Amino acid sequence: MRKYIILLAFTFGWLSKCIAQNNNFESETIFIHTNESTFVTGETLLYKIYCLNANSKELSNISKIAYVEIIDNNGTCINRNKITLNNGVGANEIFINTTYNSGNYKLIAYTNWMQNNSKSKYFEREISIINPFLSYKNKEKSINETITETSKKDTHFKNQEVLIKFPKNTYSKREKVELDITSLSEKYKDGNFSISVRKTDNLAFNKAINSIDFIKNNSESLINSSTIKYLPELRGELLSGKISTNDSNKTTDEKHIALSIIGEPFEFKIAKTNSKGEFNFILDQDLKKSDIILQVFENEINDFQITLNASTKTQINNPIFKNNLTITKDQIKDIEARLVACQIVNTYATKTNLEQKNQSSNPFYGSNAEEFILDNYKRFPTFKEIITEIIPSVYFKENKGNYELYISDYTVSAGSFGSALVLVDGLLLQDVNELFTYNTNNIYKIDVVKKAYSYGSKIFSGIISITTFNREYNPKSKNILPLQIERCIAEKPYQNINYDLEKDYSRFPDYRYQLAWETNFLLSKEKNPFHFFTSDIEGTFELSLEGFSPNGEPISIKEYFEVK
Repeated sequence: MRKYIILLAFTFGWLSKCIAQNNNFESETIFIHTNESTFVTGETLLYKIYCLNANSKELSNISKIAYVEIIDNNGTCINRNKITLNNGVGANEIFINTTYNSGNYKLIAYTNWMQNNSKSKYFEREISIINPFLSYKNKEKSINETITETSKKDTHFKNQEVLIKFPKNTYSKREKVELDITSLSEKYKDGNFSISVRKTDNLAFNKAINSIDFIKNNSESLINSSTIKYLPELRGELLSGKISTNDSNKTTDEKHIALSIIGEPFEFKIAKTNSKGEFNFILDQDLKKSDIILQVFENEINDFQITLNASTKTQINNPIFKNNLTITKDQIKDIEARLVACQIVNTYATKTNLEQKNQSSNPFYGSNAEEFILDNYKRFPTFKEIITEIIPSVYFKENKGNYELYISDYTVSAGSFGSALVLVDGLLLQDVNELFTYNTNNIYKIDVVKKAYSYGSKIFSGIISITTFNREYNPKSKNILPLQIERCIAEKPYQNINYDLEKDYSRFPDYRYQLAWETNFLLSKEKNPFHFFTSDIEGTFELSLEGFSPNGEPISIKEYFEVK
């Protein structure tokens, strides 16, 4: 709760400061650097987000969350990523699976704060997707017998202050490419840049938007206070909602709401409703679980209904656009080549464990608890016996078959005031009766905080936190129902191949079109080495560097080399 209060104070303090200054707020804008503009199903769309202050063009420190969507020509979202922004940047990927139809799509990106803009609510660019596994409806009308060259070399960018130097223009298969990227100016120091190295072909249906063209576009730099409907996500993921009741004798004001995400580590938070019954939670960024449980405290769970606010969405201004692709015979050959290549790459891809463990699995009460691992004691068949024989600081009271748990307060040699906070795998358990019929062989340990504990705006006589072996406690109460929410997806590290390693790759087919993808490249006033390895694919490859200096000056450079 303290974190929530600090967030609100910070948010409204920031808003108040802006209002006091000029009655206007600085807005945001987004640019996306992608690895490609045309994709064959089975390939992966890689992207880097640059969230900029729309006024200064510097990286924005306002929003910590961004949304990326693929929109079809009917305006329907068919893929959506919610990602974390760190100092205005974030990166992730979208796998283009076989559910996509061949055609043009829009890739859009926005923040919650951008929805207050009257016009520039989102960044957009067109991408094309080709699905060779589905029949193309307009194939006969769309195929042009004339072979046309649409080489990406038609757009060749240079920058006199940043030089990319290849030792040579032509490389062999599986050869190491070492190059220097030199900045002749200090103004790019501490800027943020991304690099993509990918094979070029004739599948260029849409012109890619580069950072230089993007910065020239007019975007709304200020938001008037009178138009604000969406608060910025200043501190990460927010979960908001409200409670309601059909009982006229009940009020929704100042009710405590508990959020539980069970597992290891678990997440437990408490929020307090306002006069309208509204509540907000700040979610832990280290935990990406989408299954949550919300409850109203004080045994009033049956008297209230909890409704979550809908996820952030944006209104697409012109969802209808030309969907048909005009495909030439030469392009059909390129489609077949890329389809074969991506199938081989996906088949031989090294599987990595992308599940990142939390750096600290300590619960919110930290080291204040006394730990009782039950296997260190004689096992007892009932919960009553465990409390009586193993955990002297906990005792229970029974009244007509209903139980309550309490903490002994040794400082005054008496029972402490009020009931304890009881958690099982992080789940708030308000009806503890089911523990007294629970199979205790499933319990791994019990943590006990044997003193008064203040958490949020609630004060408990102590904490009893039970951990089961599988960390997936299933409550008996039918009124405790899990909900699913949208969470930020973890960034997936790009897997490079390094032929300098001792591993034998001679029997490993390397059909990579994407040779490198670096989302955190730094420039300084000196040589900045960069290297990667070519694959078994021959042809012309493009190195694309995009990004912005600390002052918001864009860079867009393209260089080419051959692999034979």
